[in-house]
Amino acid sequence: MSAVSLEERTVEVLELPGGVDEELLYLYFENKRRSGGGPLESVEIKQDRVVLVFEEAEAASRVLSKGHHVVHNSELSVRKPPSKDPCRLLLRGISPYTSAEMVELYVENMMDLNDTDYTLMPSPEGSFFLIHLSQPLSKGQIGGHFYCHA
Repeated sequence: MSAVSLEERTVEVLELPGGVDEELLYLYFENKRRSGGGPLESVEIKQDRVVLVFEEAEAASRVLSKGHHVVHNSELSVRKPPSKDPCRLLLRGISPYTSAEMVELYVENMMDLNDTDYTLMPSPEGSFFLIHLSQPLSKGQIGGHFYCHA
């Protein structure tokens, strides 16, 4: 399956209420009458959100268009997951006291980049930086302890 096909079949559920388990989510989102969904390929619970992958893009589209989903007397917020941009990386966990120059040096050393290959955009509080690359990285370009979160 292509990456575009996977993206079209994926739905994200935000702010998952406590007490909702994987089996209940499978049953609800596979029930076409209640959720608009259909057969699921996978359900992945990540803290207070869930990533659902349907077998068919049409099922994901119906779930997104339905708008109102209630499980355990709690309304669920569903959306299409944010697109992954191979030219943007998020560098998180930065101390607000770390200078932008230090972050620049770290990025250049860990990713083997020149200062013209990227742009750094700090968050207002300085705890993360968006790295906007002029072109996508090759697989061998990311150094040992640098992890990408799209």
